[in-house]
Amino acid sequence: MARPARPRASRRISREADPVAPRQPRLTSGPRLAVRPRLLVVGSPSLDLLHFGGRSVRSAGGAGLYTALAAQRAGAEVTVVAPRPDPMPPELEPADRLLDWRGPRVPPDALPHFEIEYLPGGETVYHQAVRGSEGDIRFGDVPDVGPGAYAYVVPLLDPELQLGFARRLSEAGVRVGCGTYAPGIRAHREVVARVVEASHYFFCNEEEAGLLFGSIDEVGVAPGRVVFVTRGARGARVVLGDRSIDIAAPTVDELDPTGAGDTFCGTALARIAAGDHPAIAARGAVACAARTVTAVGPAALLSDDAPPLAPRDDRVRLDPDRIRRVAEIIASAPEATAFDFTGPPFPEPGDPVALNFFLAGTVQQFGFWHARGGRYEVPMIASMGGRALKGSDYLWAAFRRWAAEAPDELAPAGQATLADADFDHRLRDDDGRNPLPAGSLHPACARAYGRDMLALGLTPASLLAEADATERPLARFLSLLDQVGGYKEDAWRKKSALLAAILSQRPERFLRFGEGEDVPPIVDYHCQRSCLRLGVVTVVDEALAAKLANREVVSREEEDAVRAACCEAVEEIRRLSGQPMGAVDWFFFQNRTRCPEMSEPDCPACPADAACAHRTELFQPVFRTTAY
Repeated sequence: MARPARPRASRRISREADPVAPRQPRLTSGPRLAVRPRLLVVGSPSLDLLHFGGRSVRSAGGAGLYTALAAQRAGAEVTVVAPRPDPMPPELEPADRLLDWRGPRVPPDALPHFEIEYLPGGETVYHQAVRGSEGDIRFGDVPDVGPGAYAYVVPLLDPELQLGFARRLSEAGVRVGCGTYAPGIRAHREVVARVVEASHYFFCNEEEAGLLFGSIDEVGVAPGRVVFVTRGARGARVVLGDRSIDIAAPTVDELDPTGAGDTFCGTALARIAAGDHPAIAARGAVACAARTVTAVGPAALLSDDAPPLAPRDDRVRLDPDRIRRVAEIIASAPEATAFDFTGPPFPEPGDPVALNFFLAGTVQQFGFWHARGGRYEVPMIASMGGRALKGSDYLWAAFRRWAAEAPDELAPAGQATLADADFDHRLRDDDGRNPLPAGSLHPACARAYGRDMLALGLTPASLLAEADATERPLARFLSLLDQVGGYKEDAWRKKSALLAAILSQRPERFLRFGEGEDVPPIVDYHCQRSCLRLGVVTVVDEALAAKLANREVVSREEEDAVRAACCEAVEEIRRLSGQPMGAVDWFFFQNRTRCPEMSEPDCPACPADAACAHRTELFQPVFRTTAY
């Protein structure tokens, strides 16, 4: 069993007095789903003796139990493959009612059992670890879940057994997660290292990361793999191939730290299976792990209360009434029509270069503004063929020229080896220079995109074919982009969602959606500016509001506070309006011309004027990122 995480944070993030909505909102970057995700958990529950805070308590436990209950609480249908005690001990009866438990029948005293002591300062001591019937699990007990399903193999006391399950499941096309524990690494480091290689999603705490990788800062895995490192009071780190994202933790009053790490695993995998980006899944997982340690054993996971949400930053809030009014306008606005991405400067329908054009080009949709002295200065405007073009329009026109001059360079192999000077030449303006303000970030993203696509053995066409072969094509499409440089770094998936909208709305219908699927919010700086000025989100922190009004560069945390709120507001507008996200996005994107950066808004021309708060002094967060 993995050593439990202990979520705490140095700054309290509160959800109290949050004015949002008549329903409980879901902070997510995934597509909407019509069915519950399914998760297979391989690993036995246990009966444990716990010592903490001067108390000794007997409790149901085990990584398999906590992981399964957490996934079930996060919305998944869970099948547990583990020895099933007969008769069922009273401690395990509540879990048995919630889970599909399959495996060989064993007497209760044959279950694994642990004696664990939690010492002041965070140290964990295992006084006893009895494997029991854990070794009786066989691959033949595992039901056929089919390719594309998700499974978690707990850190079994025999790492070779865990490795065997991980490899067999992976060979069957299942997306596999695995955990570990420090004594297992110390005794079998080479085997556990092979478990990491066999896992699509690997879970460990900071101590275990040090034992496996040298330190948390040295954690790195192959493209397409993810490592989650729980960090106690500092939350968690999500490592996607060669990139990492840190997740903060809420403050809680800890009672029993047992199972926090396993709760994180189950919640994160359930949310990934539902379609979330791994970093967004980790936000919810940290919140659920924090809730678990406030009760004894798995009591919090068996509660009838609603599961905890990822905490909001209380500096920015949603206005549910204004969201409703804006949604009512968008529901019938002629401007709320999905754009088909045809006409200049886009490829003609049926053009064979279209897929490479859109996948390589959308990677570069970011950073079209200049800063000076720590403040926003002007938007990017450059001349091509004697025409002044702004930001995104310039980029698409340059890529159209690129497709005519050297179409093979837009393929992943061409992007992977692209030199900065070659990129600059392809993006040249009428003066012969590359006008993109973000400089070398652009060719670096091009190379990251190309290299990861090659490492994963993907082309644009094969990526779409793999997505189309599933019941949830959009969810699989976004999950694949979570593995590709230039897309994977953004937890809110702006570029991934934009690309999904483009490919689904083009006349070729490159990407189909499954039942109930729709793209997540497409939130760039234009959308954030509109949300702030409309008043669907409100900045209640005076210092942050002043920074936005003064167009000052903000911190990563400040930018995320605003953007997360805008993502939630736009998703709620989509839900209430009944419009597809492509139409909602096009409404907000068109609003950039009615409520621009450098001149007074044209309020009479805005269809949402009657619902607008007219907070025209506010500006989007000024923050240099490759996300948008």
